[in-house]
Amino acid sequence: MISDRIINASVNREVLSYNFEIDEKLSAFILRNNHRRIKIFGIELPQIINRKDKSIIWINNPQYRFDIVPLEIYNKIFLDDIPVFISSCSDELVPFFVKNKFEAIKVGREAILDLNGVHFNKRSLIELVKSGLRHGTVEEIPYSEENALVLEEFKKHCAHGHEPQLKHFFNDKFIAASRLFVFKDAKGEWQGGITIAPKEDGKVITELILRRKNSLRGTMETLVFKICEILKREGAISWSLGEVPYVVYDSKPFSKEFLINYTGRRLKFAYNFFGLYNFKNKFSPRWKDVYICCKPKLTILTLLKVSWRSNMLKLILKKPFIKLSEKFNSDRI
Repeated sequence: MISDRIINASVNREVLSYNFEIDEKLSAFILRNNHRRIKIFGIELPQIINRKDKSIIWINNPQYRFDIVPLEIYNKIFLDDIPVFISSCSDELVPFFVKNKFEAIKVGREAILDLNGVHFNKRSLIELVKSGLRHGTVEEIPYSEENALVLEEFKKHCAHGHEPQLKHFFNDKFIAASRLFVFKDAKGEWQGGITIAPKEDGKVITELILRRKNSLRGTMETLVFKICEILKREGAISWSLGEVPYVVYDSKPFSKEFLINYTGRRLKFAYNFFGLYNFKNKFSPRWKDVYICCKPKLTILTLLKVSWRSNMLKLILKKPFIKLSEKFNSDRI
């Protein structure tokens, strides 16, 4: 059996950079510089990427990174013969990429909370929040290296802490640019946590949503409720709870879009997208379509590379064995 190390070494040669690591560099170039040469960690990009190179640039959430006006002006990186994979792209940016010969495939929906709207009027949701407020409190944890380590330790006790963790679709660390809110029980023990990041124009995005195994009833609902209160008080306009993949049901039969979403839904045993959708949907969000944009057109090989680098493929391969191990241990007890 091929080891993770061997596969990683192979894929690393194929994927130049991914998500926020290259995204911040590119957005800085696009917004502030009008140069043909881009330096990534001191290396000139055009010297790395050429027509014979198989490297891929992976950009995630471009709507929170780029503005359409500078993209229109400084779009050389998208017009050159460089393979680019863009995930979680909003429908507002899709026409720009399609015009520049990208293939666009709808692969999910993003849950947006309008902070001036009503999101807690359902009786069942109100009861969950009341339950949470009776048994604990929500507290913002200031950033420090020590608190970042505490969060990493907390992850081990969360619902999926023993599984391969998804990478590069979002920032999965507590960093200085993030804000961390936790739900503490009466003993001060963390029951759940959410990290968010403020963006421009009063927009806020979710980075991590963490829940302790067997957490108190109403933990996550109370966290969302209190964070909404705080953000609204601070003048924020909207809060993205993030994307839910594969909840696209109106695709043309047997199209690439249909096959990706259909296959993704068959992988529910590894990634419970339906549970994630139900959790976010209970807050009555505004759902927006999100897309993959690819140049050249998306291939199975590109999808496999991204799936491996994001740990999605590892999760799919290992989840059946994890479930068997859990069943075996529970049977022994």
